[in-house]
Amino acid sequence: MKIISIRKGFAADHSSTSYEFYAIDKILGSKEKAAVSSLSSRVNPTGKRASFIYHGDWADLPGGWEPLMEKFYDVMWSESYDWWTLVMAWDTDPATIKKIKQFDFTGVDDVGISTYNKNNRLILSIDCRLDILITDDKNDYFDNSDYEEDGYGEENNNIDNLLMLLEKNREYIMKGDYRLLKGIIDLYATDESPVNLPEGPAEDSALLEEIQELLSCIEV
Repeated sequence: MKIISIRKGFAADHSSTSYEFYAIDKILGSKEKAAVSSLSSRVNPTGKRASFIYHGDWADLPGGWEPLMEKFYDVMWSESYDWWTLVMAWDTDPATIKKIKQFDFTGVDDVGISTYNKNNRLILSIDCRLDILITDDKNDYFDNSDYEEDGYGEENNNIDNLLMLLEKNREYIMKGDYRLLKGIIDLYATDESPVNLPEGPAEDSALLEEIQELLSCIEV
């Protein structure tokens, strides 16, 4: 069992849906935070992060997670009944959007990779099972790191380990290293899985630690 992070006071109870959003490229201002706050009376977004937990089968994020990734956030994870959705988003060009969409596939039980774009905004999601039981912020983990303070005087912007892995893998994919996506396909390959996938310009180096770590947490 590999635990990416541990959150005090939170453990999956198999009857809730949890969301963690993190902004990388742009800090949310008061108007953007108000828009996020309007989705739930219990969410208190900072300039970078927002957390939602909905209990029971009939409560969920109004409008889904997609609009938040289109407008405000760059990485996110969601967990429900031990099924996970990992999402990365960034602005890019039509050629890159077309290239990344070649990795789309759906495996058994709807695991896989899916992409869509809103204008030049590419949203890439991975549906999977993770070898994780619980998730928590570790404040000492980020000593001497950029995650400790965002420079805007806001607290509780610490990033959990899974968000950090998504941030790093987003960076690698943006630079043309598609080995995380190819690793997902290898884990969940079916007869209909993509073949002849595009090569990225950054794939001739040793497999990076954050790619290995995230792949090692994904259950087959």
